[in-house]
Amino acid sequence: MRGEGEWVAVVVDDWIPCESPGKPAFATSRKQNELWVSILEKAYAKLHGSYEALEGGLVQDALVDLTGGAGEEIDMRSPQAQLDLASGRLWSQLLHFKQEGFLLGAGSPSGSDAHISSSGIVQGHAYSILQVREVDGHKLIQIRNPWANEVEWNGPWSDSSPEWTERMKHKLMHVPQSKNGVFWMSWQDFQIHFRSIYVCRVYPPEMRYSVHGQWRGYNAGGCQDYDSWHQNPQYRLRVTGRDALYPVHVFITLTQGVGFSRKTNGFRNYQSSHDSSMFYIGMRILKTQGCRAAYNIYMHESAGGTDYVNSREISCELVLDPYPKGYTIVPTTIHPGEEAPFVLSVFSKASIRLEAV
Repeated sequence: MRGEGEWVAVVVDDWIPCESPGKPAFATSRKQNELWVSILEKAYAKLHGSYEALEGGLVQDALVDLTGGAGEEIDMRSPQAQLDLASGRLWSQLLHFKQEGFLLGAGSPSGSDAHISSSGIVQGHAYSILQVREVDGHKLIQIRNPWANEVEWNGPWSDSSPEWTERMKHKLMHVPQSKNGVFWMSWQDFQIHFRSIYVCRVYPPEMRYSVHGQWRGYNAGGCQDYDSWHQNPQYRLRVTGRDALYPVHVFITLTQGVGFSRKTNGFRNYQSSHDSSMFYIGMRILKTQGCRAAYNIYMHESAGGTDYVNSREISCELVLDPYPKGYTIVPTTIHPGEEAPFVLSVFSKASIRLEAV
């Protein structure tokens, strides 16, 4: 599993906690003779210290831990998402994500998962997105409730709805099955009944360039509002070979580890996004003529960056113009003196070099 930016071997036995003889207390497969789900969950609980630690958290964080991918959450209520919805860009993005083989999920509006809306959507619940399709002018999404029971969407394009013509059944290979938690929904209805889209970009290893760093002591400089911000670790990102002649698409992630003052002796702790003691983190991507950024950030042309968020991982997607001397990435916490390890990763099909400056 992935922990703090590196693969970690987690060793467990096959003893599964049960609430009664033969009845596992936590995750199980629908097929009672399959144990891999329970064993995988046990390993994940060990990675995070306990089963209790798995009670909350974010979908994209779990997917990153299990796949080593890069996670993000799209809040469909945000101003940028509203613009992307109006322009059709968000739908195009979902089609692209599925074509690339990325993992997708959806979150319903906040609330108790004991509450089910009249439309059959569980509130405050995470769903998986299985397919994103556009057929005969219909924009449709196939969704699965991980509970895998009869609690399903009952509106248009649900299993028994009149929208299903023989032609559409054939094109989408739709065979209604009861009590499996899988259903189709229109893109328009999806926007009404869901609030978040979770994305885990799973890239091949050769597209990943990572460096480990830390904010500690002198290097914990805080954001650009402080005179010490330039003391933060800085990294040069340079495109090499023939790729340097053309604009290059990159996806950059910054992942914070457990703060040095919060590590527990005896076993390794991993940061979770529901940890209230996480730092607000952000990053800036600058043109600095191949040198370290100066104390005044406004002396440099900005190529991009992120807001400051108290999340385990933040990300930034950019198209970088040819720039022979390379770009400088400055990852920071929001306040000076906030100490923690971090991993900076760049994903790209281009040949690049990522090194400390």
